Amino acid sequence: MNAEKLWTFPVPSTNIATKVLMTYEGANVVLKFDYFDEEDNDKTYNGSVTFNYVVAFRHSDEKFTKPEYIRSSYDTLIEVRDSNWIKELMDLNREYTNQRNLRHFAIYLDSYGLYEFIAVRYDFIEKQEGTLKKDE
Repeated sequence: MNAEKLWTFPVPSTNIATKVLMTYEGANVVLKFDYFDEEDNDKTYNGSVTFNYVVAFRHSDEKFTKPEYIRSSYDTLIEVRDSNWIKELMDLNREYTNQRNLRHFAIYLDSYGLYEFIAVRYDFIEKQEGTLKKDE
């Protein structure tokens, strides 16, 4: 698999405090998380990655994730180059996909599995102290 590393999770994903949560906001998907920071007196922080203009996404349990995805995206957001998934989507609707610069993003989080997104771009929300709110 040809992949480019884009971002590394702030701590090992084994330090996730309470949960990983996906929410939908229009054409965007937000992956939210909270974690303990051992280098900061075990304080709890939360943050998120927003994938903008998402046309497809999927989640795979750890037991159903290909080893090359685990190796390349463990605690790391990657962009998959020459993505077969994007090629499949282009075959379904070439006119739409040609109008956008679709990218295949993936991140594997220990105990949570592989998250993949076909989107135009991604943005990070700065970390904030505290766990995710109960209603999130």
